[in-house]
Amino acid sequence: MVSRIAMFNHKGGTGKTVSAYNIGWKLTQHGHNVLLVDGDSQVNLTALALGYDRFDAYYDDPSTKLNNIKDGVAPVFEGRPQALEAFECPLAENNDKLFVLPGHADLAAYEGQLSLAQETSGSLSVLKNLPGAIHALIGLVEEKYGIDYTIIDLNPGLGALNQNFFMGCDGFVVPTNPDPFSLMAVETLGTHLTKWHDWKIANIEKFADAGYPLRDSMPVFMGTINARFNKHASKAAKKFDDRIKKIDQSVTENLVPKLAASGMVASKECYEEAHEKWKHVLTNDNTGLYALGRVPDFQGLIHTATVSGVPIFALDEDKLKSDGIQGVILEKALPNINQFDEIFEAITAKIELLISDDCRET
Repeated sequence: MVSRIAMFNHKGGTGKTVSAYNIGWKLTQHGHNVLLVDGDSQVNLTALALGYDRFDAYYDDPSTKLNNIKDGVAPVFEGRPQALEAFECPLAENNDKLFVLPGHADLAAYEGQLSLAQETSGSLSVLKNLPGAIHALIGLVEEKYGIDYTIIDLNPGLGALNQNFFMGCDGFVVPTNPDPFSLMAVETLGTHLTKWHDWKIANIEKFADAGYPLRDSMPVFMGTINARFNKHASKAAKKFDDRIKKIDQSVTENLVPKLAASGMVASKECYEEAHEKWKHVLTNDNTGLYALGRVPDFQGLIHTATVSGVPIFALDEDKLKSDGIQGVILEKALPNINQFDEIFEAITAKIELLISDDCRET
């Protein structure tokens, strides 16, 4: 069975898109077929995965531009007498196991219809197929390509589209960054997510006879990714370190208890196993039980990774040299790349453990 994982925080700028791409790529290195689903109207995940030249060509070419998530579900949202069908999805650049379900800049146009369909809880037959349509399309694509893991990048909002994407997932990751607004977001996130989940529990049977019923799934919290902090002596700079610790504390004291009350957490033993197994390769200040990892901001390598069409951790000496990186800068870059690789190896392995059936609370 495919595991679907949402990358979500209702605060923007936390690294959701890059995290989705990096985790998806790492999962392919572990032998899995992976689907990246771009649920954000900014379409940044599609651009990152395809590479910016291919991205432009994809939406210009009449043979591919309609192969995207919005046009894929259009028959249902526009009331056409036509069943949903899987279409040809592009591969991410330089990775033949990483598939992309491209986004669309006007996906939010369906927000109103979807909101009404969910608010009326299946009482209007003309809208009954809408809440299940997006995940039905994803399922058809997963079947077409033999997908093992699907990673869904959500926009930073609390609207009906995000609710719908979230409700059909098996797990979710919360990327954060060390600023006061991330702390505020974490403090309120549990209320919103449990409200969405409780709605689904109360209404799933009302959509059981729809052509596209709601997906039977339970979104479980995988953990946070604390990203984009300044690196100093292999640790976060002190002010950022203090903020991350406050976020970790809020996750433990506020977010997890709210999620646990709705059954949206893995077993405590699995969080402890994940933390203990991988703490030796993560920085010593990655102490939060629910923190998948801390990802420092190596801005100097982003350009090279983008030009090379791979994540930072997949860069090598040849790729660095081809981008003009030489000498002392090259010598400093290679250990940073290795650190990125270790961090995302740990993050991805933790997710594989926590999403497993053995780690679900019964």
